[in-house]
Amino acid sequence: MGTVLEMRYAAAIALICALSACGNQTDSLGGTDVAKALFSATTARATGTAPGNSLGLTRQALEQVLTPVQLATIDQRGQQALLGELEVNQDVVTWSTLDDVTVSFRNGVIVATRGLGNDLMAAAGPAVQGRSGTVNRVYTHLNGEDQPVRRTFACTVLPRGTETIEIIEIAYVTSRVSERCTSGDLTFQNDFWLSSDQKMRKSRQWISEDVGFLTIEDLRR
Repeated sequence: MGTVLEMRYAAAIALICALSACGNQTDSLGGTDVAKALFSATTARATGTAPGNSLGLTRQALEQVLTPVQLATIDQRGQQALLGELEVNQDVVTWSTLDDVTVSFRNGVIVATRGLGNDLMAAAGPAVQGRSGTVNRVYTHLNGEDQPVRRTFACTVLPRGTETIEIIEIAYVTSRVSERCTSGDLTFQNDFWLSSDQKMRKSRQWISEDVGFLTIEDLRR
């Protein structure tokens, strides 16, 4: 990623470095690159399960970060990275790590990823609704010949009621909504946790058969 994004996250890098003592590391990457690696989806700890907070984040450190930040977890790989807001294109907001992994959202729903391997090239569907019903979501992936393949899923919306979640030392009262999506022999469930003002506090969304699920947590207070 270019220098503009690096400058936007300079404060965050310094704070996370202080937590992780990355300035004391002596490997060949050098201090700056080690700091950047803390934002990298490819260098987060691989535990085999989704970690709660493998980057060692604390609320005290996050209070000093002025730019919007989200925590992304690739569940089945046990990898985590920080995402910073990169650009807004009409109603789509794209967030990025410092090593060019990007996730794009529309109303909190992931509509594209890049840099994860077998990415979600595009997705279409409605905003998350809090009432029971059925919605269609269309996912586009590339096949083995790099040709786009669209697949439509029928998703049953299941309101789960009120649920309190904790994100880096703060508890939030949310409404959880699940979507059980099916197309042929493939079924998965997306989960969304929304605050009373319909802000997406947390979500667990399917990306592809290879990547699996991506969990996104909004780290802003």
